[in-house]
Amino acid sequence: MEKTAAPQIYGADDINAFVLDPGSETIQSGYAGYDQPSLTLPSYYGIKDGKMTFDENLLYTGDHDEIKRIRKNNIIIDQEGANEQFSYIIKKLGIKPTEQPVLLTESTLNDYHNKVNSMEFFFEKLNFCAFYAVKQPTCSSFAHGRPNCLIVDIGHDLVTVTTVIDGLCLKNHVKGTNFAGNFLNEQLKTFLKEKNITYVPQFQVKSKSTTYWENKDSVPVYEINEKKKDVHESVIEFSFQRTLREMKELLLECCFEDENVEKPTDYNAELENENTRWFELPNGMNVPFTQYERQKLANSLFKPNDLLNPLEGWNENLSDGNIIKAMVKNNEPTSKDYIPLRRTKRNENGDGEGDDDEDDEKMEVSDIKVNENLSNQPLGLSKLIQSSLDSLDIDLKPQLANNIVLTGSTSLIPRLNERINNELMALNPSLKIRVHSAGNTIERKYSTWIGGSILASLGTFHQMWVSKAEYEEVGPDQLIVNRFR
Repeated sequence: MEKTAAPQIYGADDINAFVLDPGSETIQSGYAGYDQPSLTLPSYYGIKDGKMTFDENLLYTGDHDEIKRIRKNNIIIDQEGANEQFSYIIKKLGIKPTEQPVLLTESTLNDYHNKVNSMEFFFEKLNFCAFYAVKQPTCSSFAHGRPNCLIVDIGHDLVTVTTVIDGLCLKNHVKGTNFAGNFLNEQLKTFLKEKNITYVPQFQVKSKSTTYWENKDSVPVYEINEKKKDVHESVIEFSFQRTLREMKELLLECCFEDENVEKPTDYNAELENENTRWFELPNGMNVPFTQYERQKLANSLFKPNDLLNPLEGWNENLSDGNIIKAMVKNNEPTSKDYIPLRRTKRNENGDGEGDDDEDDEKMEVSDIKVNENLSNQPLGLSKLIQSSLDSLDIDLKPQLANNIVLTGSTSLIPRLNERINNELMALNPSLKIRVHSAGNTIERKYSTWIGGSILASLGTFHQMWVSKAEYEEVGPDQLIVNRFR
């Protein structure tokens, strides 16, 4: 009996794709199919003797001439640094570009120029065999197994609320503000400044003694490292960012409106309270954070105009939620926006026609009213999500209200998801509100990468890859418009 060959299936296990997820503060990378990134690096690089350094441990030593940022607001601001970092990661993980395709996640705010540069770099400089770019909220929706959802990404620079339908982002419905992790960082800096505390990084401290802050005259007791006394301001700022991140992780806690602790009348007596927490800075100074201060800082994400201390020089250009209008150029080529199918409503004659135009007009009027109501004040977290819900088609609103997904490192603040759920339920008594958030810290922080890992490992995803031959034949212009959504 003649044997026949088994059909060849082009599965993702044979592809062994490489997944890159760049963000404002960190970049994650690893192999498709893994449950967490193999390598996570800061979105920064150090310069020493004219050479770039990307190793995170080396960046904290204070030996660099300067430390530069690669991305801001999730957009590349230093293309050369980004390209060098991509090359470093590929070499570090032993990726073989001619044999392994690369999946790159991108922000919904990413502009045409950055897309072209990325595609050219991966195909022409690194010689990858195939490439695909996918929106980060789409990846998060796959990571949570919810193709129709509202992705609320609370990151370092931005808070974005993105509507995802059938696994595709509705770009024109993206809302966002800059009241995110960096907003908390700036408040913490002001908090320390009000207490007359100057930050000293770990690499400048030779020895120290534990001291406790009592008043503005309190001074730390430490010996400075003379060899690293004079370093660039950016090197100190980079270490400061890590300390601020630890403060947010250990100290902040959200609460409901009716649970707010009143401002203590006797601050010195409050320092002895069991709810007051102390944080030790690298120079040995222990700084007190009362329960009132910790809650006030965290709750500023919901009420950006009600701060612990006035914030000087804060850019509020994105405070109204219209992030697409503020950051995306209207006159550049872009990928086609996905338009979901709508159910046709029957008119009085029962023929199911003639109502679409009227519905569109009603939605436009509704959007105008929402904008009028919210334009006079900065949008906190719950109101930002609400503005996104109010801008949705009436057929989509109930389903998405039941599938609100929280991602991003800043979303890990305790009880933040509880307050969002509580406030949205009060604003929408007729809707079933459900806020989903992964309990695992890794899943919450790296949901975009995990979703990209799932996508690239699907056997049915192989038809989506853009090969180098197709790139050379069609060119990046047409690929960006027609292939990446």
